[in-house]
Amino acid sequence: MIRSGLATALVAGILLIPLGVGVLWLQALPPAHGPDEEAHLEYVRALATDRQFPALGFRHGGIWSEGHQPPLYYALCALLTPLTGADWTLRWVSLLLGAGSVAAYYGIARRLLPGAPREAAVMAASSGLLPMSSFLSASVNNGALVQFLVALVLWIGVDPHRWVGWRGAGAATLVGAAILAKFSALFLVPFLAVAWVRMALEGRLTWPRCLHLTGRLLAVVLLVSGWWFWRNWLLYGDAFGWQQQMASSPTLVRSERISLGYMYAVTLELWRSLWAAFGPSARQTAPPSVYILVSLAAGIGAAGLVSSRWCNRAGRAGGALLGGSILALLGWPLAVPWFANRLPGVDGIAVKLVLLMVMAGMLLVITRRIRWRPDPGARREIGLLGLAFILLLVGVYRYNVNFPQPQGRFLLPCAPALVFFMHQGWIALVGWRNRWVILLTGLALAISGNLAALVQYEV
Repeated sequence: MIRSGLATALVAGILLIPLGVGVLWLQALPPAHGPDEEAHLEYVRALATDRQFPALGFRHGGIWSEGHQPPLYYALCALLTPLTGADWTLRWVSLLLGAGSVAAYYGIARRLLPGAPREAAVMAASSGLLPMSSFLSASVNNGALVQFLVALVLWIGVDPHRWVGWRGAGAATLVGAAILAKFSALFLVPFLAVAWVRMALEGRLTWPRCLHLTGRLLAVVLLVSGWWFWRNWLLYGDAFGWQQQMASSPTLVRSERISLGYMYAVTLELWRSLWAAFGPSARQTAPPSVYILVSLAAGIGAAGLVSSRWCNRAGRAGGALLGGSILALLGWPLAVPWFANRLPGVDGIAVKLVLLMVMAGMLLVITRRIRWRPDPGARREIGLLGLAFILLLVGVYRYNVNFPQPQGRFLLPCAPALVFFMHQGWIALVGWRNRWVILLTGLALAISGNLAALVQYEV
């Protein structure tokens, strides 16, 4: 009994680490240093004082620039203003939502590592300690709410038993609420539909039940969030308000044509800003050495994860190419300024392709022996998490077709999937007996990187 209590206390203590670090960020971050924080706060003030939703437009230097955003986060903050005031104390709302997200990450990690609560807690805490996650949880923004709601939906997942009766309606309500917090959460609808179809194809769910779940999901989502799309249509003639947003801020609208070079530049900026892009204009980034380290961890982890998921020659080759691509096409260009001072002529697509093949060859050697494989249920969950991340990424790319704003914070609702994948890929390579070397190293790097970003933050 005592041992069980100590184990529970240890898990709780690990999960509270991101909250403690978030408090440090909240105390150190000056007002209006979060992304568009003043505009988000003005939205809350409009609801609290005028009792109406602001229309999208630019007034007094950008006051209504967030008017296209769905209202759930701002309505929640407006309800709390009698207690907090419509000022920077509302950052505590984001901080507590971030802590709730970490708790949901723990639930997801338990499904990936059944019977390993402490290991799952370390993975969840590491996910909550991404520097960008801590930075955003210490500012007034609607991303904190959508991150929390998406984490809850991913935790509930595709288990049909969790979508029965009133619980199913409640879970579908979470999807509608996430969409009402930020349009990027729309990916949850195709995610769940594809997941249920997959279960039907595997014989774990009947087709009538699959259609029933999908139909109820669509009905509840329309009931919860459809009124906002209708309001936008009546006000702007556009359900998303994108046309009005482009008319209100023509300088932010994409002017260059869509090309592979443009999409590659978007990909690089998403990768860079997912790990570090601080300050009001997101100008503060990490040094090249950080991107080298992150790319190595992600590349090797991806190779190990894919090789353990499909433990054959094709799986090893696919994992090696994926890991090599991460190193050569994502990490290497961000590190080029550091290398360019030492090795002239390191840039260029030819160099990247040669580096890709070299890294893929090295990863083929590394993945020759897989020492641990997740159980079949966990492998299925890994695939579903990957699907969620890909669908969210597609939505972000679609947004960047009109607005060239490749900000990695848009991917934070599914960023824990990347952290989980890195952990499991490395454990697959070193073996389950050595799991704590990987888990504690990852947690230590997350904490140290987070605190280093905080200490070096330029006010």
